[in-house]
Amino acid sequence: MVARALAMCVLLATGLLLAGCAAEEPPPDDLPLPPEPPARVQAARQPATGPARPRGNEAEPTAPPSEAPATVAEPPPAPAAPSAWRVARDGTLGCADAAPLRLLRQGADTPPRLLAEARAAGACRTTFRLNAWALEAVEADLVRLRLVNGEALTLWFLRADVLPP
Repeated sequence: MVARALAMCVLLATGLLLAGCAAEEPPPDDLPLPPEPPARVQAARQPATGPARPRGNEAEPTAPPSEAPATVAEPPPAPAAPSAWRVARDGTLGCADAAPLRLLRQGADTPPRLLAEARAAGACRTTFRLNAWALEAVEADLVRLRLVNGEALTLWFLRADVLPP
């Protein structure tokens, strides 16, 4: 009787195993194709041999290229980059309100919930060295900087976290 029950369990387990290993149906073939990539636009190339000659009567003498007036347009000089403040490290924290900034920098003894609330209340943002800033105000160990190369944004930073121009 025990042998018969054991044989039934083995058959049942084998049946379940085979049912679980059944081949899955392939996905339907009616999926839409991805969009075609946009065509590349190639820049028009100009010949590097000198100015183009006008078409017309070939019998007319034309001035040789060495006697032609040089009319090469030089690009205007680049404007001098304004002196910009930068953060010392990527991931530096700046806040729209100066009060939460000091609390956030203490961090070790402050519960994480209070740190998250202070960050939200102070409208704090993570900044990067790529950003350029202009000085607006200085207050003890804090500086207020305005973002130069992006959206209108003014943040307070700890003086130790920024590099003057």
